[in-house]
Amino acid sequence: MNILAVDATGEVLSVALGRHELRRAAKKHDEALLPLIERLLKKAGLKWSDLDAIAAASGPGRFTGIRIGMSFAAAAGFQLKIPALAVSRLAAAAGRSKADRVLGALPGWKDEVYAQAYRKGKAQGAASWTAPQDWPAFRDAAEKRGLEVAYGETSAADLIPVARAMLAAGKTPPFKPFYLKPASYERPRG
Repeated sequence: MNILAVDATGEVLSVALGRHELRRAAKKHDEALLPLIERLLKKAGLKWSDLDAIAAASGPGRFTGIRIGMSFAAAAGFQLKIPALAVSRLAAAAGRSKADRVLGALPGWKDEVYAQAYRKGKAQGAASWTAPQDWPAFRDAAEKRGLEVAYGETSAADLIPVARAMLAAGKTPPFKPFYLKPASYERPRG
């Protein structure tokens, strides 16, 4: 199955297809996305019509990046008549672990940590964010509850296994962004 994955949620834009992945540090992800995908398709020896689905990182992450990746996936999926899948970056982080019980965790804004517990790939409870000084205790508590902690940045390649599992289960979550915090949180009014 040829799943194109796009992650525009961070400073580095990444796209993946099968075992191929391209990354590019770009200030304007909207301008860099399509040329990067064209290069990826060429590298993989595929055409747009060979794609079976498109997965986009739905968050948490930069608001504009989430919208860029998801808008692209929605438009391309509609045009190609293939599924567009919204994939949580927390699920992608958790998916890197082979453990049944995992805390998917990502570095966030101003060194905060975003986290969510998963059991056999299914979210358990709500996602949260933790202040940098509280993260060590939060992590220790998760480990004491028997959760393996899968911490670190994700990329488009990490979205593919989660998207593949969604398609295999025949159940895809609603195609909507995953904003962990309101936009105004990052820009306090003075």
